[in-house]
Amino acid sequence: MRTAPLLALALGLLASPAIAQPEFFFGTGEAPVFREEGVDKRFIRTRLYQALDQGTADANCAQVVGAFLTLLGEVGTQFHKRDENFMLDPALVQALGTQLVTERFPGNSYFVAMVRRVLIDQKLRAEWLQTAESLLPYYPAIDVDRLRFLADGVKPVDSFLLTLPVLRERYAEEVKRVNSVAVSTAEALFRDNYLDHELAFSGMELVDVKLEKPKKKRLKKGEEPEPERMVARLTWMEPEPEATAMYEFKFGKPRKRERVEIVATLQDKQYADLNKLLKGNRVLVRGRFWEYKKGMSVIELRDALIFPERDWARVGTLVEPMALASCPLAINDLTGIAPIQPGAFGKNR
Repeated sequence: MRTAPLLALALGLLASPAIAQPEFFFGTGEAPVFREEGVDKRFIRTRLYQALDQGTADANCAQVVGAFLTLLGEVGTQFHKRDENFMLDPALVQALGTQLVTERFPGNSYFVAMVRRVLIDQKLRAEWLQTAESLLPYYPAIDVDRLRFLADGVKPVDSFLLTLPVLRERYAEEVKRVNSVAVSTAEALFRDNYLDHELAFSGMELVDVKLEKPKKKRLKKGEEPEPERMVARLTWMEPEPEATAMYEFKFGKPRKRERVEIVATLQDKQYADLNKLLKGNRVLVRGRFWEYKKGMSVIELRDALIFPERDWARVGTLVEPMALASCPLAINDLTGIAPIQPGAFGKNR
């Protein structure tokens, strides 16, 4: 068992290589184990940690603490068993690096320390959740539902690398394009390698959520009919290809974009309020990849959870520059090696 350092990975930079094998997505060894190290002990003594535990009455610091809790909620639904990396939306990676990092405050190091604390404890601290709930009226970007999910315990997926577009690529590579020699076993091998894994798919469009009766089947003697199940029906549409030139003239009918239907049988306990989800909402769904049909045009997930998802590319600011500069928590008391440190003799630089 290894003690894992923690690295952030922007999924937007990830592409599925043509030579990728299932081991690339799921790993070959045991899941990483996180043990407390020196940086984790120092983090507990920082002002930011105290504010996460006890809250803050400072309006500027409320923005800073709220931004960190928002980022934590976004990564917490997609921790995975493969390795020590975690996934953060590319737009949030940029926001973290530009809005929460200064010469006197390494916000990225603090965020990694927060993620490490959750993974070491294997859950979100109850005090942090309470702080998030108290800040919500003043910082509505916090997704408290995702934080409640973390507070019930870290439940990683098998791999966040295997997104829906990547899964379709692997099916095309490993099943549709194999030669005649391999075609007889390709489908069965693909099922063995990829089915029955816990996965998370983002960018799904909600079609509907409702109670559905299972398909009728002949019952054996003494067998009870299956109860109604709450089912979410979602859809994914292949993105439009990016224009390759400033002026591009297209003739004829446009190519029909691929579409995938997702049927997700939901867990009884959902963290998001299903009554507030609207048709057409963008959501993240995570569940067990149970079955697929028609060459990956229909996918079935079991024991699924759904969470509303924001388009972070359209969200401008997590923290205002003056709020970060004015917050007394935003100093480097974690590493002690920032280029600019609070000065001595009553002078702050």
